[in-house]
Amino acid sequence: MRPSTRLWLASLYLFIMGTVSLSYTFVELLLGWMYQSLLVISDAFHGFMDAAVAYIAGFGLYYASRRGKSFPWDLYRLESLLTLLLVLAVVILYTYMVATSPAPSAEPTPLWMALLLLAGGVMTYLIYLWERHNYKVLRLEILKADAAHAKVDSILSGVSTVAVVLSNLLHVTIAETIAVFAIYAYVIFEFSKLAKEATYGILGAIYKDTELEGKIRDSLIELGVPIDVKIRRAGSFLVVHALVGVSPEMTVGRLHSVRTRAIKTISKLHPLIVHVDIKVVPRRKIFKRAERGGRA
Repeated sequence: MRPSTRLWLASLYLFIMGTVSLSYTFVELLLGWMYQSLLVISDAFHGFMDAAVAYIAGFGLYYASRRGKSFPWDLYRLESLLTLLLVLAVVILYTYMVATSPAPSAEPTPLWMALLLLAGGVMTYLIYLWERHNYKVLRLEILKADAAHAKVDSILSGVSTVAVVLSNLLHVTIAETIAVFAIYAYVIFEFSKLAKEATYGILGAIYKDTELEGKIRDSLIELGVPIDVKIRRAGSFLVVHALVGVSPEMTVGRLHSVRTRAIKTISKLHPLIVHVDIKVVPRRKIFKRAERGGRA
């Protein structure tokens, strides 16, 4: 399967999951507001964050699948910035809601709403199974990470369901409060991870993958001696920078041909590589540099 096709399919999956999550979240938010259930509203805010991340990642993968030579790859960093800002907005609003909510009343969340939370958990678990299957087919880390996230979400929905049952049948109203703070704590934890990854993407941090770097060096052997290879982040995507020492006897025509071939080969090594920059220097300069280093 071509890398562009894999990216397009992954973006389609994320759009579908984002739409399903967002639709269900609106229902939860409406019912939670009507029945003044902080627990259900908390679950809805968590769903909003999940949907936002899914949509932004989906758009990023879609445009990556349609990229051409003239596409400004640096714009992929905008994806990380949007993710950071949207998730931050949700966290701020959620924090404000939790901080300003009145103390829990003696009236628990209606028992029938446990079915609403349980249905959300089942739906999320089915998404987890679907994403896990898609990861095995497409081998995109973004789907693997989202699948792991969906698995935790389904567990949180199960905990919320149990809390509503306990508060109704056993009159343990504190169970709902504990569940609310459990969801809030996970949202903050999730935000910290997303913020870290988004910051790496915005700043173009080094991406560590020894196996991928080895494959890139192997792809440069025909061109010359790989002096330096760096893989940097551009949003959720990757940019490769390489410096190669070439033989002074290599003609310009052959240099251009081999360099172009190397760029195409490296671009196919990983579906998230959106740009490859190969710079060359005459090989004798490498030897002179080495000699100067030896004398020193």
